[in-house]
Parts: sequence; C-alpha cells; structure tokens
Amino acid sequence: MSKRLLVLICLFLYSLPIFAKTVVISDLDDTLKKSNSMGKPMEQAYHFLRKVPYFEMRDLFIEMKGEARKADEEIRFHYVSAALAVTFKAQAWISKHHFPAGYSYLKTKETKAPTYEFKYKTIQKIIEQERQTLAAGDSLHVLMFGDNAQVDQIVYSDLKRDLNLDADIFIRDVRCEATYFDSTLPVNKLSGVNYYFSEVELFSLPAFDFISNDLRVRTIESYKKETLVPQYTLKTLERRLVTLLKDKTRAKNEAGKYWKDYYGRF
Repeated sequence: MSKRLLVLICLFLYSLPIFAKTVVISDLDDTLKKSNSMGKPMEQAYHFLRKVPYFEMRDLFIEMKGEARKADEEIRFHYVSAALAVTFKAQAWISKHHFPAGYSYLKTKETKAPTYEFKYKTIQKIIEQERQTLAAGDSLHVLMFGDNAQVDQIVYSDLKRDLNLDADIFIRDVRCEATYFDSTLPVNKLSGVNYYFSEVELFSLPAFDFISNDLRVRTIESYKKETLVPQYTLKTLERRLVTLLKDKTRAKNEAGKYWKDYYGRF
C-alpha cells in the first residue's frame, strides 16, 4: 500500500461521524411523580391514589428528546422504581401523561432484593445492554434523575464510579437536607451530585441550556405562585426542624420563614 493511499484512508476514517447516545435513567416516585414518601402513611396514601406528575420534569424530558433529535443523536429513557408493579402500572402512567416512551422496571412480588441492590443491579444491566449497541468510537452519556428519600443518590454515585460512566446525577431534595436554608442547619450532600429543591434550580444548570423559553417562563410562574415545590414538602421541613430543635412551635415558625425565603430567592 502506498504512503499516499494510507494517508487518504486515515483521513477518511478520521472524518467518519462519531455518534453519541444519551441514556436517561429516572426514578418515578418523588422524582417524576408527587408521592410524599417522607410523609406519614395516610399522607402518602393520598398522593399514591392521585398519581400527579411533576409536569415540569415531564416537559424537560420531552425537550431533551427533541434536542437529541435535532442533533441527530440517539436518546433512550429507562424508568426504574422500587415500587411494586402490582401497585403501580408504570407504563400506562408514563403513556397517559405523555412522558417520552421508554422501558419501566419495578419490583415484582418475587423480588427479594432490598432497594439498593434492586436498583443497582437493574441499572447496571441497562448500562451494559446499552453499551453493547455502541459502535467503535461512539460515546455514551448517562443522565440520572432521582431523589434523596431513599438511596438514589448512593446507587447512582456508586454506579458512576464502578462502571466508569460519563454521567451526570440530579437529585430532588425531598428530605429538605441538601438545600441551604440557614447557616445553623447542616447540609447533607454527596460529592458530584447536583441537588435541587425545585425545577427553577435544576433548569439553571448548564446541562439544560437548551430548555425552551416557554418552559422556563411556565416554571418561573409556578415558582412565583409558590406551587413549584409541593406544599407537603413544607411539612417535611417542619418535621426535620422538630428533630433538630426539639421545639414544635419554633420548628413550625422557622419552617415557614425558610419556605418564604426560598420563594424569594429567584
């Protein structure tokens, strides 16, 4: 083979497009669906029956899908929940509320694994299968969405490290412990995790600079109406303060003050 021909072949191979695939892994309860998992049993039951989505998250996922299509990139959605499949028809709910189509994975009655093990192994298998579809030179980017009610932040962080993933992690602060409210309150975060108390914070991250102005305006409007964070989260904040302050009256007053302060930040 001549040197000139070798150079031409190398230039041709170098010019071949490298395709990118984005895989979205998302929890459902308290991430995409208002569930109040930090509430008392009867409070949880109310939201379990209503099954109301976080519509801003739904619209974010829709716009993510549209952005990938414009860039001629592949994006796939996987919904992983530790809920029992017999209690929640995830595929029907995803379709009913117009979330991007994707696979859902829930526990069955036969699942004996604890939540951490179930989510870790399920997502690990998803990633391994997605990697098998990549051609040489293709890239895989993983976006992980969850909340800190249970173990999402730990599972995602462990998977990112163990599988050496190019991944971003986004966690809704439903425990009211990863958001700064006052210098006297401890803030609990894992390194490398993006926490948000509401979508107004999430949408300000550089990863979502493609979000439409329409979605941003609607999100700000909900924020101004003080409806962006579910009202039940105020009770979660109050309960956290009761534990820290050992004073119910003071905890209620402080929680109300922090709530108003948050809705005046942006």
